[in-house]
Amino acid sequence: MSWNMSLLPTDVLRSLPELPSPIEHHIEPAPLPQHALVLDVRSYAEFMSGHVDGARCLPLPRLLEDIVHVAPDPDHPIVLYCASGARAEQALGLLRRMGYHQCFNGGTPADLAGKMGRAVRQGM
Repeated sequence: MSWNMSLLPTDVLRSLPELPSPIEHHIEPAPLPQHALVLDVRSYAEFMSGHVDGARCLPLPRLLEDIVHVAPDPDHPIVLYCASGARAEQALGLLRRMGYHQCFNGGTPADLAGKMGRAVRQGM
């Protein structure tokens, strides 16, 4: 983060509070709900190359139009993932603005599979 900090004037840098060490203040993330709908927001080709077992593919460009068909209940938990977690974070913001408040960014397929105890499968 030093590259961002170097852009700030030195008087602003001095006024910023010290950040706690991540080791001293480690917080475990909440476990993901096992009964959640798992959505892969990558392309169909990426989904076919390897996806979390039980996941459904709903590419980010189709999310706004198709989410009501895939997840009609906005109170049901949804776990999103993609290649790096970035598209999942975008999808998370979109869904929250649409009233889906039990959404979680699961990160990458490998990360999410490990967290949920599922396999990564190729094909359908």
